[in-house]
Amino acid sequence: MLAAVVTALAVYSYLSWLRAQIPVAGRMAEMVVAATDIDSGVVVTPAMLELEDHPERYLPDQVLRNTEAAVGRVATVPILAGEPVTSRRLGRTGGSSSVVPDGMRAYSLSPQTLDGLALAPKAGDRVDVLATFGREGGTAETVTVIKAAKVASVGGSKDGGSKVASQLGVGGGSRPGITLLLTPEQSEALAQSEALGKIALVLAPNAREASD
Repeated sequence: MLAAVVTALAVYSYLSWLRAQIPVAGRMAEMVVAATDIDSGVVVTPAMLELEDHPERYLPDQVLRNTEAAVGRVATVPILAGEPVTSRRLGRTGGSSSVVPDGMRAYSLSPQTLDGLALAPKAGDRVDVLATFGREGGTAETVTVIKAAKVASVGGSKDGGSKVASQLGVGGGSRPGITLLLTPEQSEALAQSEALGKIALVLAPNAREASD
């Protein structure tokens, strides 16, 4: 009887150990991840994607489960290799609007706004938008209309985001214009400032990039 009790305890201990080895994550499921770095504004191809097993209960929100759902769509933000591909990171297929993130607007400014910048901005940089208004008596006032606006493209420049520029239909001239991603409210403020004053840009730190 003693031997039977010892054996039962040994079996119970062994089964408890086996149970502990079972992953607590539960059932695995496939999700789509980037096989290579995907730049913003790029049309996704099958070669850019791969499937990866992931615990089903911990799948990222809105992650795609098959590559067909991503192929042909446009990345609205950069996606690094190995990162999950979610529907919120992709725009619709085709069209210039596919590269504009939800809730944002693409606002293009003339080449003259780049005059005076010693460091030419590139896609992904941040710029402050300044407006100078004339006042009575020949004086002028300069105010910051928008802080840290994200540059979507610098059309016509050699390395200013030509992929996005081609999607937005800007660039191609000898002097490049610049397209910013703004909220609707910022777009309205900038349009009013353009009508009433002179617009200038200054490069800003890229600290906000991590929060996008």
